[in-house]
Amino acid sequence: MLGQGFLTILMPGNLIYLVGGVALGLIMGAIPGLTATMAIALLVPLTLYLSPTQAITMLLGAFNGGTFGGSIAAILLATPGTPAASATVGDGYAMARQGKAGKAIKTALVSSVFGCLTACVLLVLIAEPVAQYALQFGAAEYTILMLFALTIIASASGDSMVKGLMAGAVGLLFGVIGMDPVETIPRLTFGALKLSSGIDIVTMLIGSLALSEILVQIESFHKRKQGALLPPPSCPDDDKFTRKDFKRTWKTMLRSALLGSGIGALPGLGSSLAAWVGYDAAKRASKHPEEFGKGSIEGIAGAEAANNAVCGSNMIPLLTLGIPGDVVAALIIGAFMLQGLTPGPMIFREAAQDVYNIYAGVMVSNIVMAIITLLTVKLFTKISKLQPNVVLPCVCMFCIVGVYALNSSLFDVGIMLAFAVIGYFLQKFHFPPACMLVGFILSPMLEKYFRTAMQMSRGSVSIFFKNPLDWVLWVITAVSLFTILRGKYKRYKAAKAAEKAAEAPAE
Repeated sequence: MLGQGFLTILMPGNLIYLVGGVALGLIMGAIPGLTATMAIALLVPLTLYLSPTQAITMLLGAFNGGTFGGSIAAILLATPGTPAASATVGDGYAMARQGKAGKAIKTALVSSVFGCLTACVLLVLIAEPVAQYALQFGAAEYTILMLFALTIIASASGDSMVKGLMAGAVGLLFGVIGMDPVETIPRLTFGALKLSSGIDIVTMLIGSLALSEILVQIESFHKRKQGALLPPPSCPDDDKFTRKDFKRTWKTMLRSALLGSGIGALPGLGSSLAAWVGYDAAKRASKHPEEFGKGSIEGIAGAEAANNAVCGSNMIPLLTLGIPGDVVAALIIGAFMLQGLTPGPMIFREAAQDVYNIYAGVMVSNIVMAIITLLTVKLFTKISKLQPNVVLPCVCMFCIVGVYALNSSLFDVGIMLAFAVIGYFLQKFHFPPACMLVGFILSPMLEKYFRTAMQMSRGSVSIFFKNPLDWVLWVITAVSLFTILRGKYKRYKAAKAAEKAAEAPAE
């Protein structure tokens, strides 16, 4: 049936819709503020006139292309085109500033394709067992999982754990702005009605990462006249993803792909969290963790393999249980309904061939995405030849237009500008913006699951220690925190020893 699915997808009448979906996703993902979700929302009305195979594969192609497309802007402009690319910004842009923009984009591409194909294989082989296991996760288990994810803050805090925790706390605080999910009372809105729905993650990311970087660039441009925004490659290998690079990153890609697949199979977590978990796991396992944030190829591979793995694995709960894993999956469920199909266990009996056509479509979309990207990568990297006084105003315009397009609201543009100032001062005083982003992403989910668990237990914390799965998650969290602290202590001792050696008089 999978073989028949490939033959069906490769028919010209079906392939053209898949290529169109991937291309639209890449374009929307690469433009700051225009996410893969928006691309899918634009395409859903068109699915009324298509077959189930054409409709669903086109939407999944747009999702896959949009998720990767965000990394292009992240690498070239320090602007995450999509929230899922926020973990790619630090190392991707640092590599681009070293003249390795081509290598960074191709690393992201290979990692994205690897991650999604790995998730697709798992989707075909173990979709139903994984989804049934995911059903065991209740509010208590998700709360512990969120606490485990918060350990990323300690890992991403850089040289100062205190500054990292402070930035993470600020992110958690920004995440609770809006309407209380239980009491339906506005919180921290200060009378601004438009803040009742909270701060949009895209607005926050573009302001704190993209516009803040523009402010830093403008400052440095005035202090010392710069040439091109990004330098050209210093050698041919700086523009390639070499065999040596693959040998260095394949374990990272596999690890992150498996992590992303697991996160995608759990409803409600999404690709943004997967990217940070993959990035964090890559940093812990790396032999050179000090390179992360300064242009590590492993950092890009870890983040991109994990976030694109979600594109395949979030179909696990959708197809087997009819549960949407995120907003994109909810839109795709709507497209299923428009085609007269109901996701869930019965779909494997009622429309089994359509399901396998979708499996094949997701796999082929990766090949299509790779071809389109390789054909256009030189066009993208030409940005390195432009002057800052040309590039920066264009980026600023894209940011403003993209944020305004979210809700047609100038208020959102004002929020973005406020976060630009916040991000600028975070960079100036060496507070890691990544920690604030992780706190902001996790804050709503942590609050939701924690409060639900406490309501279920009538205020008793025993609900977090009731079954063996809870204890397994607690042990994983404790081990994670211990390994982070031990690694930081070792690096602290090594730095002190190096300082003493430097101060010692030469014999």
